[in-house]
Amino acid sequence: MLALTALATPVEPERKVAVFIHGAGGGGWEWNSWTPVFEKAGWQCIAEDLVPVKQGIAKTTFHDYLTQVEHWGGDARPGKLVLIGASMGGILALKASEHLKPDALVLVNSVGPAGIDKRPAKTYPLVIEWTKGTLKETRDSMPESDEATIQFAFHHWRDESGAVLTEIRKGIRVKSPECPLLVVLGDKDTDVPNEVGETMAKTYRGELKVYKGMSHVGPLLGTKGPDVAADVLAWLDLKIR
Repeated sequence: MLALTALATPVEPERKVAVFIHGAGGGGWEWNSWTPVFEKAGWQCIAEDLVPVKQGIAKTTFHDYLTQVEHWGGDARPGKLVLIGASMGGILALKASEHLKPDALVLVNSVGPAGIDKRPAKTYPLVIEWTKGTLKETRDSMPESDEATIQFAFHHWRDESGAVLTEIRKGIRVKSPECPLLVVLGDKDTDVPNEVGETMAKTYRGELKVYKGMSHVGPLLGTKGPDVAADVLAWLDLKIR
């Protein structure tokens, strides 16, 4: 009698999803140099625009943005989930991690939470009109970027909610993340002091990677953005199994 050998069912690889959260005045396009790197490595990328409430940008709050981030992350389950936030997006990622419980968290030149970001409180106008900025201002803020990226950014900046930034500067309280954390800094960041990221890495027992000569937007919009993305991927490969 012939023995019957059961055919093994191929095991589908577990889905890996990276949720990218942009900074103030920007959009999901800020991650255009990162998402192809992640997608080539088999990751599904979510890099949406944060949108104002129906009442307009002046009525939009931190909680409104947080709800959107939590929704994006919720759509990623089941599977591995990573939250990656830059600047304003960093504090949104950090706060959203309390609910989403990601497998890893990456903060890029991120503003910090209450108790860590020691800058004094600041009240912003209801609408920060970045769409009225000049090309020179954009160029000055992107010293590591090529001309095509500068022109693209200049035409895609958007106005931002002053209420959101005022809330952040007053201090957003967060719980210590329960997952591996990587803090990415550009040592020429003049928007958020490096001490903020360094303190987050130390306080939350995370890892720190500093890029010399990079500005606030350099890790994303600079010509070496894909290299930074590749470094982050290498770190994730070690932390997520």
